[in-house]
Amino acid sequence: MNLPFNVSEREKKFVIVGGIIAFLIIIFYVMSWYAQIREDVRNYSDSRFFMIEKQLNKMSERDVLQKRVGILMKEIERKEKAFLRGDKPPVAAAALQKLLKETAAPLNIEVKLERALNPVDTEFYLGIPVEIGFTASTNKLKDLLYNLRKSPVFLTVSEIKIRVTRVNNPTSIYTTLVVTGFIKKPEDQGTVNKEAKNAA
Repeated sequence: MNLPFNVSEREKKFVIVGGIIAFLIIIFYVMSWYAQIREDVRNYSDSRFFMIEKQLNKMSERDVLQKRVGILMKEIERKEKAFLRGDKPPVAAAALQKLLKETAAPLNIEVKLERALNPVDTEFYLGIPVEIGFTASTNKLKDLLYNLRKSPVFLTVSEIKIRVTRVNNPTSIYTTLVVTGFIKKPEDQGTVNKEAKNAA
Protein backbone atom coordinates (compact mmCIF):
# COMPACT_ATOMS: atom_id res chain seq x y z
CA MET A 1 0.00 0.00 0.00
CA ASN A 2 1.43 3.35 -1.08
CA LEU A 3 0.90 6.35 1.20
CA PRO A 4 -0.15 9.69 -0.41
CA PHE A 5 2.88 11.27 1.18
CA ASN A 6 6.47 10.24 1.43
CA VAL A 7 7.71 8.81 4.74
CA SER A 8 11.35 8.36 5.30
CA GLU A 9 12.80 5.25 6.92
CA ARG A 10 13.66 7.24 9.99
CA GLU A 11 10.05 8.46 10.40
CA LYS A 12 8.78 4.91 9.89
CA LYS A 13 10.96 3.77 12.79
CA PHE A 14 9.60 6.57 14.99
CA VAL A 15 6.04 5.61 14.09
CA ILE A 16 6.67 1.93 14.84
CA VAL A 17 8.46 2.68 18.10
CA GLY A 18 5.66 5.11 19.09
CA GLY A 19 3.04 2.47 18.29
CA ILE A 20 4.88 -0.11 20.38
CA ILE A 21 5.20 2.33 23.30
CA ALA A 22 1.49 3.21 23.09
CA PHE A 23 0.60 -0.50 22.99
CA LEU A 24 2.81 -1.19 26.03
CA ILE A 25 1.21 1.74 27.92
CA ILE A 26 -2.26 0.36 27.15
CA ILE A 27 -1.17 -3.14 28.27
CA PHE A 28 0.30 -1.64 31.46
CA TYR A 29 -2.93 0.17 32.32
CA VAL A 30 -5.04 -2.87 31.50
CA MET A 31 -2.82 -5.09 33.70
CA SER A 32 -2.86 -2.50 36.51
CA TRP A 33 -6.64 -2.26 36.31
CA TYR A 34 -6.93 -6.06 36.32
CA ALA A 35 -4.56 -6.34 39.30
CA GLN A 36 -6.56 -3.70 41.20
CA ILE A 37 -9.81 -5.52 40.46
CA ARG A 38 -8.28 -8.77 41.72
CA GLU A 39 -7.02 -7.04 44.87
CA ASP A 40 -10.44 -5.49 45.52
CA VAL A 41 -12.15 -8.84 45.01
CA ARG A 42 -9.66 -10.58 47.30
CA ASN A 43 -10.10 -7.92 50.01
CA TYR A 44 -13.87 -8.18 49.70
CA SER A 45 -13.69 -11.97 49.90
CA ASP A 46 -11.41 -11.79 52.94
CA SER A 47 -13.72 -9.33 54.70
CA ARG A 48 -16.76 -11.47 53.90
CA PHE A 49 -14.96 -14.56 55.13
CA PHE A 50 -14.01 -12.75 58.35
CA MET A 51 -17.60 -11.64 58.88
CA ILE A 52 -18.93 -15.14 58.21
CA GLU A 53 -16.36 -16.63 60.57
CA LYS A 54 -17.31 -14.08 63.23
CA GLN A 55 -21.00 -14.87 62.82
CA LEU A 56 -20.29 -18.60 63.07
CA ASN A 57 -18.34 -17.99 66.28
CA LYS A 58 -21.24 -15.98 67.67
CA MET A 59 -23.64 -18.77 66.71
CA SER A 60 -21.49 -21.36 68.45
CA GLU A 61 -21.24 -19.11 71.53
CA ARG A 62 -25.00 -18.65 71.40
CA ASP A 63 -25.47 -22.42 71.39
CA VAL A 64 -23.23 -22.71 74.45
CA LEU A 65 -25.09 -19.89 76.21
CA GLN A 66 -28.45 -21.43 75.35
CA LYS A 67 -27.31 -24.75 76.83
CA ARG A 68 -26.17 -22.97 80.00
CA VAL A 69 -29.48 -21.11 80.22
CA GLY A 70 -31.33 -24.40 79.76
CA ILE A 71 -29.34 -26.01 82.59
CA LEU A 72 -29.98 -23.02 84.87
CA MET A 73 -33.70 -23.03 84.07
CA LYS A 74 -33.93 -26.74 84.93
CA GLU A 75 -32.08 -26.10 88.18
CA ILE A 76 -34.44 -23.23 89.04
CA GLU A 77 -37.47 -25.40 88.25
CA ARG A 78 -36.06 -28.19 90.45
CA LYS A 79 -35.53 -25.81 93.38
CA GLU A 80 -38.91 -24.14 92.93
CA LYS A 81 -40.57 -27.54 93.32
CA ALA A 82 -39.28 -27.43 96.92
CA PHE A 83 -41.11 -24.16 97.61
CA LEU A 84 -44.14 -23.88 99.86
CA ARG A 85 -47.53 -24.63 98.38
CA GLY A 86 -49.68 -21.56 97.95
CA ASP A 87 -49.29 -18.46 95.82
CA LYS A 88 -50.12 -15.99 98.61
CA PRO A 89 -48.21 -15.38 101.87
CA PRO A 90 -51.09 -16.27 104.29
CA VAL A 91 -51.73 -19.57 102.49
CA ALA A 92 -48.01 -20.40 102.40
CA ALA A 93 -47.61 -19.48 106.09
CA ALA A 94 -50.48 -21.82 107.03
CA ALA A 95 -48.88 -24.61 105.00
CA LEU A 96 -45.54 -24.02 106.76
CA GLN A 97 -47.16 -24.05 110.22
CA LYS A 98 -48.82 -27.35 109.39
CA LEU A 99 -45.52 -28.78 108.15
CA LEU A 100 -43.69 -27.73 111.33
CA LYS A 101 -46.32 -29.35 113.52
CA GLU A 102 -46.20 -32.56 111.48
CA THR A 103 -42.40 -32.60 111.77
CA ALA A 104 -42.51 -32.06 115.53
CA ALA A 105 -45.30 -34.57 116.26
CA PRO A 106 -43.29 -37.83 115.81
CA LEU A 107 -40.74 -36.48 118.32
CA ASN A 108 -43.51 -35.83 120.87
CA ILE A 109 -42.79 -32.12 120.71
CA GLU A 110 -45.84 -30.01 121.48
CA VAL A 111 -45.74 -26.64 119.71
CA LYS A 112 -47.03 -24.10 122.24
CA LEU A 113 -46.37 -20.95 120.22
CA GLU A 114 -46.90 -20.40 116.52
CA ARG A 115 -47.31 -17.22 114.54
CA ALA A 116 -46.71 -16.04 111.01
CA LEU A 117 -44.30 -13.14 110.60
CA ASN A 118 -44.16 -10.52 107.86
CA PRO A 119 -42.97 -11.84 104.48
CA VAL A 120 -39.40 -11.00 103.51
CA ASP A 121 -38.70 -9.72 99.99
CA THR A 122 -35.66 -11.54 98.55
CA GLU A 123 -35.78 -9.78 95.14
CA PHE A 124 -37.01 -12.78 93.14
CA TYR A 125 -38.92 -14.67 95.81
CA LEU A 126 -40.81 -14.07 99.04
CA GLY A 127 -39.53 -15.53 102.27
CA ILE A 128 -42.38 -16.74 104.51
CA PRO A 129 -41.15 -16.82 108.13
CA VAL A 130 -43.04 -18.63 110.86
CA GLU A 131 -42.13 -18.54 114.55
CA ILE A 132 -42.75 -21.56 116.77
CA GLY A 133 -42.03 -22.16 120.44
CA PHE A 134 -41.82 -25.46 122.34
CA THR A 135 -40.22 -27.24 125.26
CA ALA A 136 -38.05 -30.25 124.48
CA SER A 137 -34.82 -31.97 125.39
CA THR A 138 -31.61 -31.10 123.58
CA ASN A 139 -31.70 -34.45 121.78
CA LYS A 140 -35.21 -33.84 120.49
CA LEU A 141 -34.25 -30.33 119.43
CA LYS A 142 -31.30 -31.76 117.51
CA ASP A 143 -33.56 -34.34 115.84
CA LEU A 144 -36.11 -31.68 114.92
CA LEU A 145 -33.46 -29.49 113.32
CA TYR A 146 -32.12 -32.50 111.40
CA ASN A 147 -35.61 -33.40 110.14
CA LEU A 148 -36.20 -29.83 109.02
CA ARG A 149 -32.89 -29.89 107.15
CA LYS A 150 -33.76 -33.07 105.21
CA SER A 151 -37.32 -31.93 104.53
CA PRO A 152 -38.35 -32.02 100.85
CA VAL A 153 -39.49 -28.41 101.31
CA PHE A 154 -36.68 -25.84 101.11
CA LEU A 155 -36.46 -24.31 104.60
CA THR A 156 -34.02 -22.14 106.50
CA VAL A 157 -33.80 -21.59 110.25
CA SER A 158 -33.13 -17.86 110.41
CA GLU A 159 -33.33 -17.48 114.19
CA ILE A 160 -33.07 -19.73 117.23
CA LYS A 161 -33.45 -18.78 120.90
CA ILE A 162 -32.93 -21.19 123.79
CA ARG A 163 -33.95 -20.69 127.41
CA VAL A 164 -33.34 -23.17 130.21
CA THR A 165 -36.58 -23.70 132.12
CA ARG A 166 -35.03 -25.42 135.15
CA VAL A 167 -31.52 -24.36 136.10
CA ASN A 168 -31.12 -27.18 138.63
CA ASN A 169 -32.24 -29.83 136.11
CA PRO A 170 -31.57 -28.49 132.61
CA THR A 171 -32.85 -31.53 130.74
CA SER A 172 -35.61 -29.57 129.02
CA ILE A 173 -35.21 -26.24 127.30
CA TYR A 174 -37.69 -23.80 125.87
CA THR A 175 -36.79 -23.10 122.24
CA THR A 176 -38.06 -20.48 119.85
CA LEU A 177 -37.36 -21.06 116.14
CA VAL A 178 -38.00 -18.81 113.19
CA VAL A 179 -38.28 -21.09 110.16
CA THR A 180 -38.54 -19.57 106.69
CA GLY A 181 -39.96 -21.15 103.55
CA PHE A 182 -40.21 -19.56 100.11
CA ILE A 183 -42.77 -18.88 97.39
CA LYS A 184 -42.68 -17.14 94.03
CA LYS A 185 -43.53 -13.48 94.12
CA PRO A 186 -47.22 -12.90 93.34
CA GLU A 187 -47.60 -11.02 90.05
CA ASP A 188 -48.57 -7.38 90.39
CA GLN A 189 -52.24 -7.28 89.40
CA GLY A 190 -51.84 -3.81 87.90
CA THR A 191 -49.01 -5.01 85.67
CA VAL A 192 -51.01 -8.09 84.63
CA ASN A 193 -54.04 -5.96 83.71
CA LYS A 194 -51.84 -3.53 81.77
CA GLU A 195 -50.22 -6.37 79.80
CA ALA A 196 -53.62 -7.90 79.07
CA LYS A 197 -54.89 -4.52 77.86
CA ASN A 198 -51.87 -4.06 75.59
CA ALA A 199 -52.30 -7.57 74.17
CA ALA A 200 -55.95 -6.84 73.36
